[in-house]
Amino acid sequence: MAFTDEDIKIYDGEEPVPTGLGAEDSAARYVAHRDNGNLEKTRQLGELLAQTLVGDAGRLAEDPYGQQKLVLLSFLISDELEAALTDAMLRQSAAAAFRRRVEELDPAIHGIITDSAAFTLYILHDRQVGNEECGQVLANLCDRDSDETLIQEGNALAEEYRGLFSGIIQSYTFKEL
Repeated sequence: MAFTDEDIKIYDGEEPVPTGLGAEDSAARYVAHRDNGNLEKTRQLGELLAQTLVGDAGRLAEDPYGQQKLVLLSFLISDELEAALTDAMLRQSAAAAFRRRVEELDPAIHGIITDSAAFTLYILHDRQVGNEECGQVLANLCDRDSDETLIQEGNALAEEYRGLFSGIIQSYTFKEL
């Protein structure tokens, strides 16, 4: 798998600002989303995703690779939001609410999941290979590249949580503008 310089972007925890809309258009879209309840729903969605992640973190507390698995779960949330919410404003609102709520609930977990280098590797893998086999990235991050057990654990975890996060996101409906 070869990467070019264009593929490598460091994740800093913030989503890029959408381009193509002027300030007035962007402001009008914001007001419309606020007035029709979409922004409130994205806040609730982001907070529910955060509570789910933090609540399930205990499951990984004794796992020697638990921190890296939390980064994987955070990536899956971002990836599922990207897939389900085509409106960048709604996607960014949900992601920001997610990060804020994780930080409120557990600052240590927030610090773990904002590991930009690890998150970037998942993004690159997703672009090159697709959303399958995240376990290989997990194993690489844990310096266990050829550990088939860890790779399979990572793949199973990704499959389980991708379904969970997708279901949560799909349970929200947003009004079109």
